[in-house]
Amino acid sequence: MDRSHYYVMFDGGGWTIQCDGENSEPYPRQRDAFKDAVALAHLDETNGREAAVIVQGADAMFRPVWDSSKDVYPPPLVPEL
Repeated sequence: MDRSHYYVMFDGGGWTIQCDGENSEPYPRQRDAFKDAVALAHLDETNGREAAVIVQGADAMFRPVWDSSKDVYPPPLVPEL
């Protein structure tokens, strides 16, 4: 099965979502970008493509936070990383 990866990252001007080389418009808050990234990943899941959301933390490291194959939608809490 195909798999999408949505990266929530800080680019200096705000938080963006990147997937397949495309970047979203910047979000002022990480939680807003994360929420939309999970919604996009869930849409992929409903169309037969597994998806994961990977978030950049305050230490600049990327960590998987939501996975369509094992996490509920919508996520119960939006993490502040």
